[in-house]
Amino acid sequence: MQSKFRVILLFTLLFFSLAGYVTVSRCDAAENPVQLPEETVTADAEEDDILLSPSTVTVVRPQEMQGEQKNLPELLKRVPGLHIIEAKGRGAYTVASVRGSTAAEVSVFVDGVLMNLGSEAAVDLSTIPVDNVERIEVYRGYVPARFAGASMGGVINIITKKPEKSGGSISVGGGSYGLFQTNLSYNMPLGAGNFFFGANYERSDGDFEYWNDNGMDYSPEMGYTAERQNNGYKNTDILMKWNDDNWSVRGAWKKNDRELPYNARGNDKANSLPGATLDTEQWDFSVARRQISGNLEWGWKMDYIEQDKVYDDPNDTIGGGGEKHNEYKTDRFGIAFDGSFKMGENHLLEFLADYSYEKLNVRGDILNSAFSPLDAISDYSRDAWNIQIQDTISLNKEGDFWLTPIVRYNAADGDGDFSWGAAITKQFGSHWTVKASGGTYNRAPNLYEKYGDGATLRPNPALKWEDGTQWDIGATWKGSVKSADIAATLTLFGRRSNNLIEYVIVSPRTAQYINIGKADVWGVEFENAVKWDKWESFLSLTWMDAKNKMAEDDTRSGAPLPNRPEWSGLLRLSRKFLKDDKASAYLEFRYTGNNYLDSAGLVKIDNLFTTGIGLKYQINDRLKLAAGVDDIFNKSVDLKQFTEIVSSTLWYPIQGRTFYATLTWEF
Repeated sequence: MQSKFRVILLFTLLFFSLAGYVTVSRCDAAENPVQLPEETVTADAEEDDILLSPSTVTVVRPQEMQGEQKNLPELLKRVPGLHIIEAKGRGAYTVASVRGSTAAEVSVFVDGVLMNLGSEAAVDLSTIPVDNVERIEVYRGYVPARFAGASMGGVINIITKKPEKSGGSISVGGGSYGLFQTNLSYNMPLGAGNFFFGANYERSDGDFEYWNDNGMDYSPEMGYTAERQNNGYKNTDILMKWNDDNWSVRGAWKKNDRELPYNARGNDKANSLPGATLDTEQWDFSVARRQISGNLEWGWKMDYIEQDKVYDDPNDTIGGGGEKHNEYKTDRFGIAFDGSFKMGENHLLEFLADYSYEKLNVRGDILNSAFSPLDAISDYSRDAWNIQIQDTISLNKEGDFWLTPIVRYNAADGDGDFSWGAAITKQFGSHWTVKASGGTYNRAPNLYEKYGDGATLRPNPALKWEDGTQWDIGATWKGSVKSADIAATLTLFGRRSNNLIEYVIVSPRTAQYINIGKADVWGVEFENAVKWDKWESFLSLTWMDAKNKMAEDDTRSGAPLPNRPEWSGLLRLSRKFLKDDKASAYLEFRYTGNNYLDSAGLVKIDNLFTTGIGLKYQINDRLKLAAGVDDIFNKSVDLKQFTEIVSSTLWYPIQGRTFYATLTWEF
């Protein structure tokens, strides 16, 4: 207990030192009243981060890191409280955990369309392009009513560019491990609105040398130099959208071709058989309309997603159950109605109702697998709907003290349940904002968790709904100290889950989702941004204690939850230089502490500290060059996993030092 208090004290001292430890003088709020956040119902409004949510939210703007070849998972690593799970490295299946949640508890929206499918455990973040993204909002704790569902973890809201004048850009980049990237974007007026087109392509062979100790570090003679094989990927995507003051129409296509690498325990020799592949193709389309009628702003949206996923393993190298070919086809249709209504000067009522129908069709060897209890059932479907109402209530005449309650009803497959939440926001003068929130959440198991993937994931149709509670309290300071503009936020959070659906490794080859029972998480987040003269710095830190709370007679009770590191952080420093600030340089440090891989707390990855550096140069008004190197000291490739007895090479080694260069031309 004393160590926990020391952690809180450390974060508190750090917060006050970086914020300047100023004495806040209260200003006359009546002269500069804070209005109800009327515009927060619009998903693409450019707003103060404080008004986006009555709880904690971080905004990432990819343009600030343009040319650095950071994909979505790498951009999200700067968000405190969010952990990226990338067991097999760049380009492989990658998901996010927020404040100790499972990846399935994190909802991902792109331009208002929910990308979570019932046929997937979670959204694969590595396949979502960011070259055409304006900003990324990460909501933690309380989730506003404009996002459907009661996500226990949080929401990642991705908003693509909405240009208002003609022009475009082309970028070409390359890097280590056969990495190649290119992007084309163009926008133009069309009719009464604007049209945007974006296309991206990225590929990598992913091969690199590493030392494989063959799981026997106590017998060095058993090790050998190996080359990572079957580790490549190709991502291709196209986005088209049109919008005016009322209408928006969006269509997107993407294709991901991925090789599935062997685990490194002796299966990566030069004479190994060809491995498996997983190819995924997805289309999505949406149309929406918004309008204002007096104090009512409202709108509707329809969207459709189709996904085809094909798994091929001609040599049965991965699953081991005779599952050499499987096909998964998913179709989902959704419709939503939402809006906000300002009731007098003290209430802003927001509401959302949505319905979706999803169908999963399965073909292949999974239907006859010895591991599968599906009894040859090949078609599944799910109806789901949500109704939620939120009221933002101004509690004083100055308009700087808000209460925000929310009530939700979520249903799937004929079962449903209520959940609720509430948040308090108070501004003190022109510098301080304090927020606190709490509530309950629930989630139905999705089709993927119940029925597996036909390869390494085994079915469990008996999964139950999970539910839980969450709370947080935090303070934000924004202002200037001498010539430096500072924004700092410190948040304490906690959550408890019941019937938590958790990914459990059954063997090096297979895994399954089960209800592990109760789990408790609590921790501290800190985020700080400073701008002064030509310098900028950004710091994020997270400390988290995530524990399994199964029955006391279970050997896993009290063990750390997998993929929830205790410590993580990022520090980025950048500086502009040369005439007219034509050049800039950055230095970036990332740290992830010991991270357990299994539910019993017996297998963990060692801590990882990496350093990256880069330069950018504006050659002329239209041409920009960026170059750099990530993981300068090549630490990632040397990561080890530990048991109580020995350390060994990871099952799936991760690439280390990576050089890159990108040339961007704007026209």
